[in-house]
Amino acid sequence: MAAVLFLVVAGMLFLYMNKVFSMGDSDSNRQTFKAFYHEKKNTDDVIYIGTSAVNRFFINPKAYHDEGIASFTVATMGMPMFFVPTLIDEIEKTQDPQLYIIELRWFLKEKDMITDAHIRRVTDNLKYSENKLTAIEDAFAFMEGSEGLLGDITDNELEYLVPVIKYHGRLEQGMMNRGDWKLTSSRNLTKGYVLSYSTVKQVNQFPSRLSDDRAPMSAEAEQTLVDLLDYCDSRKDEKKFLFVLSPYSVKKGQMPVFNTAIDMVEERGYPVINFNTEEMYEELDVDWDKDFYNSKHFNYLGAEKYTDWMTSYLKEHYNLKDHRGDPRYESWETSYKIYKNYVEDGIAVIGHKDKIGGEVTIIYDKDWENNK
Repeated sequence: MAAVLFLVVAGMLFLYMNKVFSMGDSDSNRQTFKAFYHEKKNTDDVIYIGTSAVNRFFINPKAYHDEGIASFTVATMGMPMFFVPTLIDEIEKTQDPQLYIIELRWFLKEKDMITDAHIRRVTDNLKYSENKLTAIEDAFAFMEGSEGLLGDITDNELEYLVPVIKYHGRLEQGMMNRGDWKLTSSRNLTKGYVLSYSTVKQVNQFPSRLSDDRAPMSAEAEQTLVDLLDYCDSRKDEKKFLFVLSPYSVKKGQMPVFNTAIDMVEERGYPVINFNTEEMYEELDVDWDKDFYNSKHFNYLGAEKYTDWMTSYLKEHYNLKDHRGDPRYESWETSYKIYKNYVEDGIAVIGHKDKIGGEVTIIYDKDWENNK
């Protein structure tokens, strides 16, 4: 009996220490996973997956408030897309979504662009299960022969399975805060849409460098897309998949690679919404001076435009139930109130770029300050 009790206590201590010595409690990627695991079972009809191009663009609480769409965004900064099949398997332990929306921006990547953080933002935040092991193995298979952009990819899988090995030094470095020690963790309160200082920041951007040309993806990115499409094929009788390329300031040489990725997806029979065309910029009413906080991300003004368009599209093309008024979905309306309260004062600061792409200078907007 004593031995069993010891093992139970030791196991609980192990889990607690790996929670404490992991990503900081304030990390937005961690908060997103904590929020997802807190979702009521089988309430998410739409899951949006991808990089930060997802969780800064689609305002899930607004989609619910306007049309009753129950959605959640499972995204991390720079999320490698080889994680998507395993993430879907993890999602479906507790949810049964009708539709998965998958962002295509990551397919510009090359193997050497992946860092330790890109991997850990996913693997550290998955609960212990076979899926966590699979995610780690997938990352190591992709990264074989590469040290990553920063040369910080370890060859020890155990360090990814047991985060305390990586993060134990945070205590002596003074990088711990009170929230890290709590049994309960901070959660994203807006269904995966990330609220931050940048949400109300405004920096003008240069219009995209568009092209109809085609250019190859890296071999690793192409194989990742093939594997993802194969996975979608294996599930297409059960689930629907929609691919998108969200709007941003596309740089020279990028659009030909995206065009190749879009071709591959469409050839496999899946719909793609490419927002990076002059026609779509006009339809969204993209304002390059007001709708962005950096070249890759909308502030909330742009995100509301994007959300309105996507919400209308989803209602038109998918048989999604309107859950407004259902007590099981009260958390979405609460999330909407949190979102509206956060942005109620409007844009807080304005940034300006010079004509040759120099440094951004942030200045306070007097009109906003006076009306705050």
